[in-house]
Amino acid sequence: MNKKWTKVLKSLSILILISMLSILVACNNDANASGDENENDWPKKISYGVLPGEEDELSRAHNIFVEDMSEALGIEVELFQGEDYNAVIEAMRSKKLDLASFGPFSYIIAQERSDAIPFAVRAKSEEDATYNSWVVVPDESDVQTLEELEGKSLLFADPASTSGHLFPRAMFIEGLGITNDEVESYFSSVSFSGSHDNSILAIAAGDADAAGVCSSCVERAIEGGMVSESDFRIIAKSDPIPSSPISYRADLPESLVEAIQDFVYNYDNKEFFEKAGDAESSYIPVEESDYDIIRNTAESLNMSPEELLN
Repeated sequence: MNKKWTKVLKSLSILILISMLSILVACNNDANASGDENENDWPKKISYGVLPGEEDELSRAHNIFVEDMSEALGIEVELFQGEDYNAVIEAMRSKKLDLASFGPFSYIIAQERSDAIPFAVRAKSEEDATYNSWVVVPDESDVQTLEELEGKSLLFADPASTSGHLFPRAMFIEGLGITNDEVESYFSSVSFSGSHDNSILAIAAGDADAAGVCSSCVERAIEGGMVSESDFRIIAKSDPIPSSPISYRADLPESLVEAIQDFVYNYDNKEFFEKAGDAESSYIPVEESDYDIIRNTAESLNMSPEELLN
């Protein structure tokens, strides 16, 4: 073989080697790119978010729920509890959360920011899938009406809370005949406690004159021994509010969403439902239109979600 052909063969060998290395690198990049997914294009781990300040029994229920979901789906399910409502909303927006149990108003915000889709609520039946916002005062208080709260201290739960901010604010506007801008000046102070539990504990201790709270949250607090019915009085109630929905991020794989829905709709762990507050309840389907009352109430305040959060 002459020198010319030797050089040609050597060049071909180098080209073949380079091609093989390129293929190996590409395959490795594909493996790395799909390293967080399984054969169904599902992520190997998903995160489920819950709101802050919920009492111990419900916190234990959340842990049971994610463990059972993990076993049913065959992937890891991580529980995330936000420091406040906005932390859970933002975690879904930044794709750190795949599912979350939002309050009705925080779901509306999450829908706007991260295309969250509601699909289930925990209730005995469709007729039972509501709760109320209460305005409560310490039992020993002389206050009997909303008008008598003028010049007194008021607690909301969280800026993104439905029954702990949005609906009580609307009740004050309608019941007192004031504007949204006048709410803060009507009271001696208006502040956020961080959670419904914190609000009802402050009322029970006499540390605030009034608070807007979630009816079912207070009922769970009584059942858990945090407070007693004799610690407070209800001076105003809202119209029924649709219950807090479990929502998923719209960009999840369709087959994963179907598997999650199948798990949730057929979930029957009695220990979970008992710790969550009602052993006779289950998860029932909901739709986006079920929360139009929340959208309408927010619009009636003439404030955007961002303004309500600040």
